[in-house]
Amino acid sequence: MKKCILFAAAGLMLAVAVRAQDEYRPSESLYLNGAFEHASEVRPGKSMSTIAEAMKLLPAFPKVDQVTSNKAKYIADSTLYAPYKLALEQAMAASQAKYLELSARLDKAHQRQAQRGQAAMQQYNRNVEAGLMPSQQEMMQILMSSGVDLDKASEQELMEIVAGSIAPKWGISKEEYIKIINMAQRNPKQTETYLQTNHPQLYQRLYAANAGGPMTNEVGDDRNDGFGKIAEQLQACVSQLNEVMEEYNRRPISMLEENLRQDWLNSDEARQVDAIEKALWERVAEWESGLDLNSSGFADVAYPGWWTAERKKVNKLIDQWNKRAAQDWLSYAGDAQQQLKLVFEKAAALENENEKLAKQGDSENAIYITNQQQLLGLFNMLKTLLLPYQDALNFPCIDHLDEDGATHLGKG
Repeated sequence: MKKCILFAAAGLMLAVAVRAQDEYRPSESLYLNGAFEHASEVRPGKSMSTIAEAMKLLPAFPKVDQVTSNKAKYIADSTLYAPYKLALEQAMAASQAKYLELSARLDKAHQRQAQRGQAAMQQYNRNVEAGLMPSQQEMMQILMSSGVDLDKASEQELMEIVAGSIAPKWGISKEEYIKIINMAQRNPKQTETYLQTNHPQLYQRLYAANAGGPMTNEVGDDRNDGFGKIAEQLQACVSQLNEVMEEYNRRPISMLEENLRQDWLNSDEARQVDAIEKALWERVAEWESGLDLNSSGFADVAYPGWWTAERKKVNKLIDQWNKRAAQDWLSYAGDAQQQLKLVFEKAAALENENEKLAKQGDSENAIYITNQQQLLGLFNMLKTLLLPYQDALNFPCIDHLDEDGATHLGKG
């Protein structure tokens, strides 16, 4: 009985071995058959210090032919991706000092703002005492009774509301009051001359109330609304970046890699590769059996031309699958990078708009400097653009099999 069991077990093992041999597929060992090594010791690309400069220097997203072999990947990485990445990292490191500088400027701007606010409040109180302005309590009642949403109202809308109560105290029409205030925002000296010429009594009252100080109430920077809108749009850019990256990370790249592995194993190309490789090595075995050993008892013999021809067929099939699979892979990573690019291009436009507005007046405006800090934070988020690029280069391509080789026979 024991002997029968052993024979039965041996038969089972033989059946398993035969089945495993029948199911052996050379294509299984080809997926991820080459390791892509990122370039090292490269020189940084052109330096950058703004989002606009960074976007202008951003390398084009990899194309199919740049990711379908490890050699092509290395060339793309060493000449495009790695130099840009290194230049960006250096710029990000330098931005730390710039952030500290902006923080110091912002502190000074806030101090100046507080001092101006204090002086304006003192001036306001003098005008109230002179009967030229309603008190704070009266002003609040006027605003509250207007029915306007004070949180959403612009400075111009608020001025329209209070003009109706201040203009009578000045002895002028509401329209004239608004004209004078708008003039004062543009050119205080011209406003003083206008009051002297057209409203001498009002000028004397203002002069008496503000002796030793400015002739009209100090007004805020008329660019503040513009800077404020830029700030809102910059915050929207940050939110959009977070949304894009959250969506991108929702589908791990490892899942796509496994999906491609299954796609390869189930592909017509893999089945054809298996058939060619099996037939090829059977032919090689037959060919080797007819070779003569040399006098030393061994031989190194190059494979014949038909071996190279069959391997070329295999590599052509590999190229065919690589190109098709790379298109899907790059589409996934490329869609994310395109969305990120749109956000940073918007940020670059806001960066230019912020600088253009700053040149129209005092560059130490607190909102302008705050916007600069926000832009600096977005600059340091440019590294998110590199993630889809890196994923693109990590496409699990199947590298070519050797098309030249030799057999080693005998001892030695």
